[in-house]
Amino acid sequence: MPTVTEEITKTPIDRLAALQEIDRKLKDRRDRMTALVSEADGYELAITRQRELVTSLKTERDTLEQRRVTMDRQLELAGGKIRDNRMRMNRVRNSVELLALQREIDLSKEANSQTEEELIGVMEAVEALSTQLAEAVAVLEKLEAEADDAVATRRAEAESLRQELEAERDERESLASGMDPSLRSKYEQLFDRRGGAAVVAARGGICTGCRMHIPPQLYNELQKYRDIRQCPNCRRILFVPTEPPQ
Repeated sequence: MPTVTEEITKTPIDRLAALQEIDRKLKDRRDRMTALVSEADGYELAITRQRELVTSLKTERDTLEQRRVTMDRQLELAGGKIRDNRMRMNRVRNSVELLALQREIDLSKEANSQTEEELIGVMEAVEALSTQLAEAVAVLEKLEAEADDAVATRRAEAESLRQELEAERDERESLASGMDPSLRSKYEQLFDRRGGAAVVAARGGICTGCRMHIPPQLYNELQKYRDIRQCPNCRRILFVPTEPPQ
């Protein structure tokens, strides 16, 4: 492969073609590096969100469990009060006091019945949350096991690509620094706008960038002079290959 120094000795169009080849490699590496970092970040984000879900489910379950304990205690105290009132009824001889105790017992039983129904709902909710929590923990453990290798591998590959980019940028700047500034600016704008295809071949009177016919006179001039000419349709920079296409 020709060195950068050898490329600089060629015509402007040859330099542009060589620069585009380097820029395409740089773009491919940048895109790959971005994808790798995104994938690694995606694993870490998924783990963070799953941890948040586990924490949320655990907090909700613990809150309900504490409520269940409180309700159990309330039922125990209410049951003791009912027993005490029944024992008092055995000692009461006054019918008014007896009716009052019976009323208090009935109200306590009614309250206990409501508390027991509510307690059943709380216990069912605790059980459902415990199941969800166990599933969420299993998902988190799986994600963490996968991420250990996946994130490390992707970040290592991204770092390797970054080092390659640094080395190739030096080569690119050596080639680009010798170009006419206006031509370089025009090329870089086209490279960005045309998805990495700023310089394209003209073959058989057709621009291979937009597949449109080139005026015959322009095509003849391209073959003869090898200077900077643009496609009238897509404005890409044209050149005629010196070797037959593979």
